[in-house]
Amino acid sequence: MFRFIQSKLFLQVVCLLAVLSWAVLQFVGSTHFVQVPSSTSFWLMLSSLQNHYGGMIAVISISLLLQILLTDVYYFRGGFGDNHHLMVCIWFLLILCCGGFISELSPVLLSNLFLVIIISLNFDYDNGNLKSKDLLSGILTGVASLFYPPMVFVAFFVISSLVINRFSKYKDIIVYILGILLVCLYCFSFYFFSNRLPELYQFVSGIRFYNTFAMTEMYSWQVMVLIATTVVSLLYATVVLKIQYDSKTVLLRKRLITIHLITMSCLLLMVFSPFDFHHAVGFLLIPMTLYYSMLSQMKEHPLVNDFMMLIFVVALCL
Repeated sequence: MFRFIQSKLFLQVVCLLAVLSWAVLQFVGSTHFVQVPSSTSFWLMLSSLQNHYGGMIAVISISLLLQILLTDVYYFRGGFGDNHHLMVCIWFLLILCCGGFISELSPVLLSNLFLVIIISLNFDYDNGNLKSKDLLSGILTGVASLFYPPMVFVAFFVISSLVINRFSKYKDIIVYILGILLVCLYCFSFYFFSNRLPELYQFVSGIRFYNTFAMTEMYSWQVMVLIATTVVSLLYATVVLKIQYDSKTVLLRKRLITIHLITMSCLLLMVFSPFDFHHAVGFLLIPMTLYYSMLSQMKEHPLVNDFMMLIFVVALCL
């Protein structure tokens, strides 16, 4: 089914309009700010948007628009699609709507925004000033960690990607780490020169890494189904795409490995989050969109691919 939709532009437009309409219906009137246990002071600064409904809608809308745009650009610049199609946008919005993530101003939204920007910066290691990209990636990782501490795990993706794709990797890794340290130094300097070091100590001592699987003592059958389908879908996509890309060029195989590294970083974000499993699955939005867009254009075993993708989105709706 998805392979057939991907091959017909008219059907893609119809599906996109349908999913977009669903997204708008969910978004309007149900937008809200997500409170986080032991929130950092930086995340609490955003809570002021609760009193400015228009501002909150603008932040969520711009963030989601940037995520869709950058994910789509990354997918086709990476050579994962032969011809441009709308499946990336369709899958992105469909997962958002099925999971109910589209109307929330939460760490999931903010983390995905920072993540997709960092992914875009670490797309091509052969063009442009790589050291400036590494430094900016480090700064973004540091800033994102101030709002949501588990974002520090994105460093796993950046460093691993540099190791796989670069020869002079150690210099790039040092520059990336320096970017993170610059944020730490700036924060220390700000609190030090404003005579607010006790506040900094309180902020640092209040940082907690939670465990998603400890958030619920008794799992409902819906959560158990979602856990099972998420694991099966990820394993299926990883194995099938690995087999599919074994005959591709070395560059494409490396880029597929890069997506696997993104997935592993997102799994760490998900596991060490203060949310229940259903909410935490939102951290997998970008890798699942990329995987499903690739599976949708595969000619081999289209029915099995459809089934594996459908069980995940249906489980999200439960």
